[in-house]
Amino acid sequence: MTSSTSNLKIQLTFKNLVLFIIFFFLMHELHELVHIITGRMICGCWGTRDFNVWSTCADCQSKYAIAATFAGPVFTFILLWLGRYLVKHTQSVHYQSFGLLLILGNMQFGRMYMAAMGSGDEVWGLRSLFLNADHSNFLMIKVIAFLIVSCICLPPLITAYKAIANPKKVLVFVGFLIIPLVLDTVVILIVLNGMLNKGFLNQVWIMGTPLLITLWFLFCALVVGINFKSLGNFAKAN
Repeated sequence: MTSSTSNLKIQLTFKNLVLFIIFFFLMHELHELVHIITGRMICGCWGTRDFNVWSTCADCQSKYAIAATFAGPVFTFILLWLGRYLVKHTQSVHYQSFGLLLILGNMQFGRMYMAAMGSGDEVWGLRSLFLNADHSNFLMIKVIAFLIVSCICLPPLITAYKAIANPKKVLVFVGFLIIPLVLDTVVILIVLNGMLNKGFLNQVWIMGTPLLITLWFLFCALVVGINFKSLGNFAKAN
């Protein structure tokens, strides 16, 4: 079955919204883990990281290290398109609901926004590969990165928008694009990174990762795991 009309009503309960945000945080951390694990596989050693900035290890000499930069976005894009497939091409409302969750919970708008601003993994990776010594082609790289990211992220977003059946659909859709990014900025980049920078649980434990980040990941994974069935009811048939 192909979903071409609005048929999924997001359950805007307090519990559902809190679980969505924690799922969003978990997807953020998985994105970062893909970066550092790919770097470890290529370089043979763990790099350093905080909640949103990472690097390969100082001794890495591999010419393929740049692949670690693109690995995170590729992971996110796969989840977005898996979500699109579940929404459009499955008959089960449960699967469609989970597909909608994958689309809205994977920072699609954030990836486009960062590319437009000249930041983010995609721009950084393309700069590393193609930037002229005098930076004369930086604007072109930024535009190309934005177009590539938009072409990948917009189809899942369009699918999600068409599927949503809530009243005030536009406000609901925009809210799920913007509010998670604001919370991610406040909770992850300001509060948790701030704690890390002040030395709180900043000792590296496993995978080149500070203990605070590992505990945060385990917390998010535990909450999502315990409530996985509830997340499957993120939206219901209209």
